[in-house]
Amino acid sequence: MKRLLLAAAVAAAFTARASAAWWIENDYDFGSNSSYKNSFTLFRNDSRKLTTGLNLAFYKDKAVYRDRVYSTRLPLMYSGRSYFLSLTPFLYPVSSGTRSGAYGGKLYLLLPVNEQENGSYTHLILTGAWARQKAFLTGSGTPYRDSFDQTAFGMQAEKSYYGQFFFLASASGFLMPAISAGDLVKPALDQSDLAYLGVFQPVTALPEWALSIQAARNMQPDYDSHVYAGYSKISFRNEVRADSIIFGIKTALNDTSSLDMAYDAYKTDAAPWKNYYRFLLQLFF
Repeated sequence: MKRLLLAAAVAAAFTARASAAWWIENDYDFGSNSSYKNSFTLFRNDSRKLTTGLNLAFYKDKAVYRDRVYSTRLPLMYSGRSYFLSLTPFLYPVSSGTRSGAYGGKLYLLLPVNEQENGSYTHLILTGAWARQKAFLTGSGTPYRDSFDQTAFGMQAEKSYYGQFFFLASASGFLMPAISAGDLVKPALDQSDLAYLGVFQPVTALPEWALSIQAARNMQPDYDSHVYAGYSKISFRNEVRADSIIFGIKTALNDTSSLDMAYDAYKTDAAPWKNYYRFLLQLFF
């Protein structure tokens, strides 16, 4: 649920396939630090307007944990006459290995500002998210486990030209939690559950803000695919800033499946570039 997607633009190319009663997504990411992430989602069209889903996922980053970090989500999407609304509750169970966990949800609202019959449009997207984390804090020096809240807000503006070219600008802000970011030790929550960060690998450090720009090109009618690129800048509360550059292509394999392949170059100000890769498979029934 955190892939690079120009709001509804790239997804719109596969609307006919998504009209199926059921479809599944398998999102597998891997890269530097021997990290990997696997996410499986089952979607069901309950009606013409309502779609529900179930997501199960885990990640492992040897630079953070020796153990897998598991999570689950329950995406709920509703398409109204003049808006698109989604709510995604999530849960990171506290395990004996990580001793950290979280729960919360994200609300996403897409509002069409301008729609034209030639495929051109302007969309405004608003997001808001809340999470409660349980993790270790250093505080006075001796680690102790405690809970704290996080809140994030985001705004995106998307422009399509003739259904062929898509551009999106995104800005997200995170409220200061009631802890010192330097006191936080090995949290489990991937901050991409709260706002779009434009990265493939899990981000567990506390962000302050994130800015992203994205562009996509529809290759139809010659090819049933999109090529896309994106750049993100992330500011953390107690870490150096990070840059992320993404290139990818989403293509139809046949009438009932599609494959999204992408590369992410990620770098913090004090470290060399790291490399991450994504394979996202969609199957429709």
